[in-house]
Amino acid sequence: MKHHTFYIQASGQSKLFAQIWQPAQNPKGVICLVHGIGEHGSRYQAWAARFVEANFAVVGFDQRGHGLSSGKRGVIHSYRDLMLDIDLVLVDIAVRFTDIPVFFYGHSMGGGEVLNHLLTQKSRYAAVIATSPWIITQAAPPKFVMPFIRFLNWMLPSLRLKSKFDSSLLSHDKLVVQDYDDDTLVHHMVSFALFTGAYDAGYKILQHTDQLKKPLLLLHGAADSITNPLASKIFAENHSEKCTFKLWQGAYHELHNELEKNQVFNFIITWINNILEQNQ
Repeated sequence: MKHHTFYIQASGQSKLFAQIWQPAQNPKGVICLVHGIGEHGSRYQAWAARFVEANFAVVGFDQRGHGLSSGKRGVIHSYRDLMLDIDLVLVDIAVRFTDIPVFFYGHSMGGGEVLNHLLTQKSRYAAVIATSPWIITQAAPPKFVMPFIRFLNWMLPSLRLKSKFDSSLLSHDKLVVQDYDDDTLVHHMVSFALFTGAYDAGYKILQHTDQLKKPLLLLHGAADSITNPLASKIFAENHSEKCTFKLWQGAYHELHNELEKNQVFNFIITWINNILEQNQ
């Protein structure tokens, strides 16, 4: 497996740390990976290696305010900046991997981002994969509290709060949880701009019931206590012709790090290969 890192210049003098894992031969597809809130792309190295073994390249990047990318931890100017960052990464992939199908893969907050991008932006990726997407969080504040949060966002968008987060809800694998807790690049800071942007984007996903134009694989753990699997189910039911939905019974939030990760990977890679065969 070949691996190299680089930076992408983004708006507001931000630099996005990016990395590529790829097979020695030309890949048959490229996975563009968008991580979740508070984490970073390097947490997916073992997962990326599995795709490389199946002859896919994986491009991951640390979102602004995360990992090795620039920016105050957990702070964004607006949710649109996240969409523009994704556009820059996709352009970079198109230059590096000419005429190779791209699969857009997001997890958690990243899952919400790829769904929003799919529904509202134009792109040439072949299909989209979203795992445990942030459509609605399990700990979403009551709607009557949101006007106050929006006021704080208007007054102090960059003000950060430390999220109350139980890492044991990520996976049944205790080693995964321990590695997460020990990871110095993981943070738990959330600005008002980041929260309200992701919150509004999640409800926007549910409102765009007629905009799904590409194949979508949507996976969620039934026992996810971080993002709401019911919201994923409702979205999938509204897009049944284009969306393949699977609920993993008993699974927590990080399906790629759960005890049944082998079955999850096999399900994903089979779906991707079917898409490639249909497009030949």
